[in-house]
Amino acid sequence: DTTVSARTIRCHLNEKGRYGRRPLLTQRHKKARLEFAKTYVTKPQSFWENVLWTDETKVELFGKGQHGTVYRKRNEAFKEKNTVPTVKHGGGSKMFWGCFASFGTGCLDCVNDIMKSDFGRDVVAS
Repeated sequence: DTTVSARTIRCHLNEKGRYGRRPLLTQRHKKARLEFAKTYVTKPQSFWENVLWTDETKVELFGKGQHGTVYRKRNEAFKEKNTVPTVKHGGGSKMFWGCFASFGTGCLDCVNDIMKSDFGRDVVAS
């Protein structure tokens, strides 16, 4: 007959080294991908020869892009085991862009400026 909150359960699991993770694909993502596949499954090879798939990613050189949680005892905030090292003044990440098509992969390009909608077109054309 005891009730506990979800937060209490998470805290106890974390103390035992068990951490929750969100799935990479939500149900909404899976449904959208299935609908995409159903729409394009009957397209001929000639259609796919004119498709260029692109993506970009940010690679972090130091630390995580989000704040983590540190569980500690009262009055132990500044003990070394409870602190997370950081790198100040930026410079901690790089953005990369790449593509592939039916004929193979394109080059992986480091993005030094702000990515605009014509970025991929300009990279592929060069």
